[in-house]
Amino acid sequence: MGITQPLPQTEQAEQQQAVEQLFQQAAKQMHAGKSDDQIQALLVGQGASEEGAQAVISELRPEYHKIYQEAARKDMLHGGLWLGGGLLVTGVTYAMAAPDGGSYFMTWGAIIFGGFQFVKGWVRSMKN
Repeated sequence: MGITQPLPQTEQAEQQQAVEQLFQQAAKQMHAGKSDDQIQALLVGQGASEEGAQAVISELRPEYHKIYQEAARKDMLHGGLWLGGGLLVTGVTYAMAAPDGGSYFMTWGAIIFGGFQFVKGWVRSMKN
């Protein structure tokens, strides 16, 4: 039985850097909407083994999905707050306006932005 020698520190650092680059490349491709098969083919094309590429994707996909869903929830929350705030300001100033033609604030920007942001988050939450 032979004892395996540990890798020299520079070799370990190079391997660690190569693995990190694979993870970064896979994350970029996931963000671009590529399928796992497409990402695996790209990683294999860059010199990774089939098993290594699959391991990277298997480890990264659940984490990416979690981050993606959290971003969608934040979009929905922030959009809802802008939309609600815009409607509230419009409603309060309208209620305070004189019945015979007083002026009030119509906060179109906040309402439209909030609605768009909320819908964007909702659509994103339905994906993946």
